[in-house]
Amino acid sequence: MSKEIIMDIKGRILIPLEIRKQLNLQPGEKFIFAVENGRLILLKSSSYDEFLHEINEFQQKLRKISNNPISTEKLF
Repeated sequence: MSKEIIMDIKGRILIPLEIRKQLNLQPGEKFIFAVENGRLILLKSSSYDEFLHEINEFQQKLRKISNNPISTEKLF
């Protein structure tokens, strides 16, 4: 989904309601702004616990592929 939005005079942007619902964004969420190739990228920040959960899920998926170590080159 994409949606055009307008930045106000104070530099604020509003994430449209349908996108907030789709991503389950709540007040107080933290974000990371990044600039890549002249584009602004907005990333939802992960807590340490969320990060560990994502790593564990990734490891489980890797174990389904192989019990042997997988080289980094094959992952990417």
